[in-house]
Amino acid sequence: MSHKTFNIASPEKRIVPFLQEKIDNLTKPKGSLGRLEEMAIQIGTIQQTLTPTLTKPYHIIFGGDHGIVAEGVSYSPAEVTPQMVFNFMEGGAGINFLTRQHNFSIKVVDSGINYDFDGLEGLIDLKVRKGTRNYLHEAAMTREEYELCLERGAAVVDQCFNEGSNVVSFGEMGIGKTSSSSMWMSCLTGIDLPQCVG
Repeated sequence: MSHKTFNIASPEKRIVPFLQEKIDNLTKPKGSLGRLEEMAIQIGTIQQTLTPTLTKPYHIIFGGDHGIVAEGVSYSPAEVTPQMVFNFMEGGAGINFLTRQHNFSIKVVDSGINYDFDGLEGLIDLKVRKGTRNYLHEAAMTREEYELCLERGAAVVDQCFNEGSNVVSFGEMGIGKTSSSSMWMSCLTGIDLPQCVG
């Protein structure tokens, strides 16, 4: 089995001083826009231009359930995951408001929700399985399932790119995700688990 690899090159940094000069010479005090100036330099560096633009931005929400929910780690029941997907699709969630406000289009992806949506219009069905297994007792996913998730997620980003987008943001939905995120944080950073929870 092959491991999915991505060829993501670091952008050329020679443009950074020119971007900084352009920003510093705007009609404003130097540095007064704080984080916005940092983001402008980052985007200009990635796009390798002094006039960066965001074209057809997309926000992709990946939905999936977590088997660890069986251990009572969440205040919300697993049934909330499909309820939120219906809310996303009807445009009633907070992220819908934010994407409308900033002219982002949304793609909602069923990566592994433990629910049958039966052809819900607009929902991208890339379900790998109906939720992960309970990692307290076994591996949450097989290596093959993990590889398939990466492959399908990358395909959604490619689809956005092919539709003319040059910027995507990501979100996720799935009851139990906070517990899983805490585990990943602890495993990947070495931070003690109690510090990652809450």
